[in-house]
Amino acid sequence: MGDDSAVEYLARTDVVHIATEPRAGGEIVTPIWAVVVDGVPYVRSGYGTSSNWFRRARRDGRATFVDGRHRYPVAVEVVDDEATVDRVDDAYRTKYARYRGPLRGMLAPELRAFTMRVTPR
Repeated sequence: MGDDSAVEYLARTDVVHIATEPRAGGEIVTPIWAVVVDGVPYVRSGYGTSSNWFRRARRDGRATFVDGRHRYPVAVEVVDDEATVDRVDDAYRTKYARYRGPLRGMLAPELRAFTMRVTPR
């Protein structure tokens, strides 16, 4: 699958599935939210470092998104640029507006530090 396919999947799908690898090996798939801002995908941990997927992705700098038989390997990196994180917040507000309660949690100021840029590999 090409880069465009990964970006399209993350843009069009409300609940995406991110696969990360525990130290013991194997793979764990976790449902999360993702947004795309100006063609660049982002994800955020709604539970900070309590999210196992986030810790594994940050440790490895990579993950894979899974859509049925399709797999989209990606690199991930934490974003600390305030202007970018503001735009990610806006994208979450737009894409997930109908999920008011969970969205409020995802936009909590303390969770902004757990925003990751996704780069298709």
